[in-house]
Amino acid sequence: MWTLPHYLTAELLPGAKPGASQRLSALLAYPALLWCAWQLRFLPLFLPASALVLVYALALWHINYRRYRAIADTPTARARSAALGYTELYGYALNHEQAPLFSPLSGRPCVWYRWHKQWQGQSVLGKSSESAQSEASWRLRDKSGGEVIIHPEGATIQSAHHRITLDDGWRITEEWIAEHDPLYVLGTLSAIGGTQSEAQQREDVKLELEHLKQDQAQLLARFDRNRDGQIDMEEWEAARRAIHAEVSREHAELAAAPLTHHLTAPSDGRHFIISHRAPAHAARHFRRLAWLHLAAAGLSLWLLNAIARH
Repeated sequence: MWTLPHYLTAELLPGAKPGASQRLSALLAYPALLWCAWQLRFLPLFLPASALVLVYALALWHINYRRYRAIADTPTARARSAALGYTELYGYALNHEQAPLFSPLSGRPCVWYRWHKQWQGQSVLGKSSESAQSEASWRLRDKSGGEVIIHPEGATIQSAHHRITLDDGWRITEEWIAEHDPLYVLGTLSAIGGTQSEAQQREDVKLELEHLKQDQAQLLARFDRNRDGQIDMEEWEAARRAIHAEVSREHAELAAAPLTHHLTAPSDGRHFIISHRAPAHAARHFRRLAWLHLAAAGLSLWLLNAIARH
């Protein structure tokens, strides 16, 4: 079955994270698509071909404009004193001290890698492309001396380093973030370990009780003492005391562990971005991409209008 090339789907599919060469290829795809549309202007396929260009351009304009606004509207925090929640940080990349990472293709040390293999020879049965990337965490340290653990799963990642090689018919693109590279991140900051507030403990008790209410089988198995198939007031109070005791034990264990901060993908769908660019440069980069895609959308719309007049 025919599918869109890797560089065309890289920006559109969830979890697909294009590198510099794929973004350039996506932009260069516009002239090719528009040329095809012009060649097909007198055929039934003209409208679908032109509409594909328009929809593709508008979708990428929307994606990149939202990325630009997310970066521009979020102030850069200091890792040592950043508030929990949606946060922007800028520092440099470090491996975990006892767990260095190495790229499986080149063996070079790094904190993160991604590679894509595309078959360039004659069509053969089997895979025509392969790709993989690391999901291991690493550290960000900034000028304040604070550190945050970065969990890259689900992020749009822009790396400073990439290399393209040809090997026995395969075109191999490798990207990586090296240790001590500049590192910009935008995502959700959370804390694990350390002493939790009483308000947080009450919130955890509330959540656990809500989960217990939703699991009636477990609720009845644990707290229906008279086995009448219902939970009366006395049994519910016993459940509350038991859940409170469990949460208190968990918080005591967390208090004994050192406090660490972690940056992950937002659960509400907001953008999760990792880049080698400084915050202002990253914002300008996505703004420039957004307007380039919008210009391509305008050009395709003009082409539709021009040919419709003929």
